[in-house]
Amino acid sequence: MWAGCFLTLNAFGLVAEDRLSTAKKAFADGDYAGVVRMLEADAPLSHDCDGMLLLGLSRYRLDRVDEALIDLQAASACNPANTIARTALAEAWARKGDDQRALALFESVLKEAPEDKGALRDAATLYLKHDLNQQASGVLEKLVRLQPGVSKLHADLGAAYAGLNDFTKARESFDKALRIDPKNVSALIGLGHVELKTGQQDEAIQLLKRAVTADPRAFEPHFLLATVWNEQKRYTEAMQECKEALRLGGKDPQIYYHLARAYRGSGNEEESRKAMAEFTALRNKANASEERQRESQRLAEQAKAMVDANRLDEAIVLLEQSRSAERSDPQLMFRLAGLYYDTKQFGKAREDVEAAIALAPAEWTYQYLAGLIAESTGRLDEAAKRLSTAARLNPARAELFNELGNVAMAQRNYSEAAREFEAAAKLDRSEPAYETNARTAKQLAGK
Repeated sequence: MWAGCFLTLNAFGLVAEDRLSTAKKAFADGDYAGVVRMLEADAPLSHDCDGMLLLGLSRYRLDRVDEALIDLQAASACNPANTIARTALAEAWARKGDDQRALALFESVLKEAPEDKGALRDAATLYLKHDLNQQASGVLEKLVRLQPGVSKLHADLGAAYAGLNDFTKARESFDKALRIDPKNVSALIGLGHVELKTGQQDEAIQLLKRAVTADPRAFEPHFLLATVWNEQKRYTEAMQECKEALRLGGKDPQIYYHLARAYRGSGNEEESRKAMAEFTALRNKANASEERQRESQRLAEQAKAMVDANRLDEAIVLLEQSRSAERSDPQLMFRLAGLYYDTKQFGKAREDVEAAIALAPAEWTYQYLAGLIAESTGRLDEAAKRLSTAARLNPARAELFNELGNVAMAQRNYSEAAREFEAAAKLDRSEPAYETNARTAKQLAGK
């Protein structure tokens, strides 16, 4: 609907500001697909700072997260002062599963806007997720001052204090959360856990039973009740609570440990051994994962030494071993792709850089390397696309525009090449080759 309207209005010569207003209205009306159609059909507007932001927000709401990441990174690079773009980019990285990049962005926003509620809230969520309780408590203390009537914030602050073993402050925060919302399950569970930690079993039991009533789907209160019943040698009840926790999706190995303990206490040694075997297997799996990560890091450090010594083939062997231990690190795949590129193994280089881009599509260096690989294998259209994406993601890098100029020269598009070389020269006056390239391209364009 809006795409047709846009094309009609544009035919009458609407200025960019008016076209952007039309797209913004479509966005406000929830027509995100219409916004994407409009901006994709309007190249100048889609490369405008506000246009890129609107395009990224629309694609994000359409669950096109990889494309949204590129648009939002481009919008952030286009206007670094725009904290809205950076906050949206951080949310997209969190949605992608890259918590480290997301947190770095939220923290950068909070340095400039310390009371940005959205950035505070999302940063707190990630801090709690990764047990960074000191940082979580700091941002949540600000949030509860800004929004004192939100039960969840007090419950989250209580969880952060509990993680710091400050049970007095944790109890106060959980109590505040429950005064606002007596059925806040997180607060009931959290306060119940605090009471267990401080030896108040009767109070803990009442709180955990309330949590079960408030949310019958939550496994945590059943597990915590099982620990109480085991302490009180009420093994039948402990078994029932452990089984219910598992039925509801509990994955904590400790559930099996307490189930084994309950079986043993009730005299059922065979079932106790089975439950203990499950506990041991899950614990060993977690330990093995941590060991693989340590081994991967050790191998990667050795590979760096090999690269520094220009022993690239040996570095590749080490990084391949590192990859076999840790397959979810885009930087590792990028480093491998770079080594394969340097040793002219372009097929493997392309495979690895594409794997890195799949995990981190808005990383300009990955797109740049993909462009270089495509250029080296004669796939010039793909090279131009990748390099253009890299230039959108980081428009301050002169080498990106220079490489775009090289691709245009190879395609005999000399006018385009001259524009790209001139852009490179404008960004970096200290590199005379860019000016030389621009003059050569202009001469060829004139012929």
